Amino acid sequence: MGEGRVTINGATVRELGTKADAARDDIRVDGVRVRPPREPVYLLLNKPKGVVTTRHDPEGRTTVMDLVPAVAGLFPVGRLDVTTEGLILLTNDGAFAERVAHPRYEVARVYHAKVRGVPEPATLARLRAGVRVEGERLRVDEARVLQAENNAWLELTLHEGKHHEVRRLLEAVGHPVSKLKRVALGPVTARGLEPGQFRSLSPYEVRALRSGGPGDAKRPPYKRPPAVSGRPARPRRSRAS
Repeated sequence: MGEGRVTINGATVRELGTKADAARDDIRVDGVRVRPPREPVYLLLNKPKGVVTTRHDPEGRTTVMDLVPAVAGLFPVGRLDVTTEGLILLTNDGAFAERVAHPRYEVARVYHAKVRGVPEPATLARLRAGVRVEGERLRVDEARVLQAENNAWLELTLHEGKHHEVRRLLEAVGHPVSKLKRVALGPVTARGLEPGQFRSLSPYEVRALRSGGPGDAKRPPYKRPPAVSGRPARPRRSRAS
């Protein structure tokens, strides 16, 4: 300010302690406008099968951004395969996204997988111990059979997000996946969210995901906001044939 590099509404300001409102006043430093901080947004979407987890898709497919409100700076945290259903977080808070996505913070990811055949207990133990696939060691924290008939539904818990990790791991032990859903992220579950619906995270859920566990404070009384159906996909331009 003493160097005359700050202006408010076009007037140079040199007096320390001068007050202004970044939301209403045009405040500039070296000619670059100072913007007020964005209000953080934390959304939980139950992604349907066939929707891609990107902000834009060059092939014109429906993306997760088409199913939630248009918010400046919003982006998906991590990624789900196009054929995988389930929970994906969207936020405009980069620090929060880093805490949730990085494996060192150990935010648990829970999947339900329908596989060919029924894994034996020894196979589940291999999944927990780790299997080397294409030179990469993959493993789950927990594995159990939920339903066993001709084919089985498994519940798998892990905290890393390697490329196609669940599918690659199960195929390596002889039980390829036919359906895959992510049903929980840390303390956040898919309960009450149909495919294509989303809701805001509660303050407790945001704190718990930041901490990587069940939260650093007692869960307060909280009424979960109602789920909202995803808005219709924005019209796409047809590609020239």
